[in-house]
Amino acid sequence: MSYQILLCSEQLSSIGKHVQHFFKADCVASASELMSMAEAADYRAVVVDCASIQYSLMECGGACLALGKRLDLPVIFIAQQYSLQDKLEAYQKGCDDIIDPSTSNDEACARITKSIFHRIANEQLNHRLLQATETARTAMVDNSDLGANIQFLLAAHESDNLDQLGQQLFSTLERYGLKCSLQMRSSLGIKNMEPHGMSKELESQLLYQLKDTDRYIDFGVRTICNYDRVSLLIKNMPIDDPEKYGAIKDNTFYLLQGVNARIHSLEDRHTLVEERECLRKLSKDINAVMSSVKDRYQQVMSGIMDEVETATSMLQNRVPHLALTERDEVFIDGVVERLITSTHTVFNEGLKVDEIFMRLEVSLEASIQA
Repeated sequence: MSYQILLCSEQLSSIGKHVQHFFKADCVASASELMSMAEAADYRAVVVDCASIQYSLMECGGACLALGKRLDLPVIFIAQQYSLQDKLEAYQKGCDDIIDPSTSNDEACARITKSIFHRIANEQLNHRLLQATETARTAMVDNSDLGANIQFLLAAHESDNLDQLGQQLFSTLERYGLKCSLQMRSSLGIKNMEPHGMSKELESQLLYQLKDTDRYIDFGVRTICNYDRVSLLIKNMPIDDPEKYGAIKDNTFYLLQGVNARIHSLEDRHTLVEERECLRKLSKDINAVMSSVKDRYQQVMSGIMDEVETATSMLQNRVPHLALTERDEVFIDGVVERLITSTHTVFNEGLKVDEIFMRLEVSLEASIQA
């Protein structure tokens, strides 16, 4: 399904031309024309192509961002030169994504489609969000912030993966009426999440780029909270209510501590599972080697006995025809008898080794089963 979009550009770049063809977009050259067309049809997104123009993001698309905010449409930039400050300012004004011209055509179209899907998902969540807000108000009256935090910390220990952990956090944040984006970093990978489960490209980039800066980063009504492996972007901080503003920062700090601790626990559990599998494989390999050694050992012992018996038989058959003296024959018979006795003694000792091999095999088999 191809969604209808508006494309604003004075000079389309190559990726802009592909986007125009892919979405069959209506193209305008200025923001004023964009405003006159925006309400004429059911557009799903506004794409601003300024990759071929030497202007900053805000100079090129400030009016488009205002229009997108008024009509509740995602605004996506195709831009080549921009700084982190430009990205922060654009995001603060409502930019949904920034696509570099080096991005492949298919990925660019996929990211625009993803922004549209995010907006549709948010529309579907609006009704639920209103209900959640009412529930949060009731919960805030009936339960203290400490109770909510304790409930989260208890529930977090039941999470078996990062997805469950993130949803537990969002469930708690809904009690405070907060809209957030979450990033969790671990040896299992980087997990970016929105309340509906998907990730958003621009939020994910900002959280990763600012993860090693300050504990709190405030810009407008948005605040980024960093704690070790976790970063949280709060999009609707109550800047007009200082008391609530401070309480939210304090409570989210404790929540992020709990998320961070669970991430470490999940990593340790994953490591233990891998080590257990390695030990199991090692036990199986040792068991196979010991079985092979045991079989080979028995073959060697059997071969020795056969050779001794063959040599003894040959000597006994040949000695009478060698014209030896009786003393010599007695001596040879003694040597042969001693050889047979010694060989039997060694073979009996080998049977004890077989018992050791058997006990070791049983132990290894029990270890594998355990």
